[in-house]
Amino acid sequence: MNRSFFKKAMVGTAALATVLSLAACGSKGASSSSSSSTNESSSTSSKKTVTAADKIAAAEKLIEQGKYQQALDEVNSVTKSTSESRALATDLQNYIAAKKAYNNGNYDQALTNLNTASSSSSAIKEAYQSLRSKIAAAESSSSTTSSSATSSATSATTAAATSSSSSSAANASVAQSTSEDVIDAFATKMGFNQQGYGIIPVQKNGSVYRFEVRQNNQDNTVANLIGIYEYNAETGSVTKIS
Repeated sequence: MNRSFFKKAMVGTAALATVLSLAACGSKGASSSSSSSTNESSSTSSKKTVTAADKIAAAEKLIEQGKYQQALDEVNSVTKSTSESRALATDLQNYIAAKKAYNNGNYDQALTNLNTASSSSSAIKEAYQSLRSKIAAAESSSSTTSSSATSSATSATTAAATSSSSSSAANASVAQSTSEDVIDAFATKMGFNQQGYGIIPVQKNGSVYRFEVRQNNQDNTVANLIGIYEYNAETGSVTKIS
């Protein structure tokens, strides 16, 4: 009797041990599965795709810091480009070329390289507006100085220099107060929103703007004046003055 009871007790103990062992294994497997799932989720999160919008936002900050080449590199690294990322890349390429020409004293080339901004980036539009203002002042100053060089009278030369300074400041002021959106609207309407054309705002009266429009010669060495136009930003009407 005691021996039989002892055997039954041993069998029961062994069975309980087996059940506990299986339960522990199941718990460990579930824990491992959960851990693996968490790791996979973390890995997926860390590999989040950088979108064109992310790249454009990063480029905007670089433009604000004056780092135009880095901004261009950022936009060009977009995996799947969009119309906006392509437009911003073009605007940056034009700006960099225009700034280089301006720094080298080639104001005609700088103006026609700049053309108009086609993206919606507020940062690049501000950069365009600032550079256009500098080009307008430099163009005016260069033109007046060149004309006054033929005068031999001291008083005439002094007057020309004074006129040059006043004209340069006026043109720069008008250019600085004329938004790139207005220039782009005028250029698009007239077909001047392409490489080879340069636009300088020279007068502003309310919503009516006066623009000088120039076009490169075949050698891209000189931008000849092709007309002076008045553009009404409210009505969209354009009148050629000369």
